[in-house]
Amino acid sequence: MSHETESILQQVVDKFVHRLFPSFVEPGFIACPDKHLPALLDAMTQAVAARGVTLEMIDLRPAPGELLDRVTVRIVTVNRQPQDTNLPPNRLLVLVGFDLLEGRKHDEPTYPFRSDFQFDRHHLWLFVGRNRNRLARLFHSRKLPLYLAARDLTPAEWR
Repeated sequence: MSHETESILQQVVDKFVHRLFPSFVEPGFIACPDKHLPALLDAMTQAVAARGVTLEMIDLRPAPGELLDRVTVRIVTVNRQPQDTNLPPNRLLVLVGFDLLEGRKHDEPTYPFRSDFQFDRHHLWLFVGRNRNRLARLFHSRKLPLYLAARDLTPAEWR
C-alpha cells in the first residue's frame, strides 16, 4: 500500500474515531474503492478496538433490501433488551454495499431502518459503498428517508 493511501485511510479513521469516540459519534458514510476496502476495515478495526469497541462488518451486497431488513429486526431486538444506557456503545456496525439501496425502489427497507436506527443507543454506524453520488443522494436528499442521517467521510481523493 502506498504512503498516500495510508495517509488517506488515516484521515478517514481520524474523522470518525475522534477524541469523543465512542461516547459521541455521528454516523458516517464513505465511498471506498473496492481495492481499499480491506485496508479501511483493518485500520478502522484497530482504531475502534483501541477505544474498547468491536467492529462488525455486514455485507449488504448480495441482497441489500432483505439484508437491511434483517439489520432492522436485529437493532429492534437489541434495543428492547435492558441495558445500561449510560454506557457508550461497544459495537460499530459497518454496512458495506449501502449505496445499492439508493433510489425510490429501495424506500421500503430504508424507511423502517431509519425509524429504528435513529433511536439506536447500542451501536455506532458506518455506511460504506462504492458510489459516492448514490450515497450522497441517500443521505442528502430531503425526499429520501435517510436525509441527514450520516455525515460524509469520503476523502476528496476518492470522490
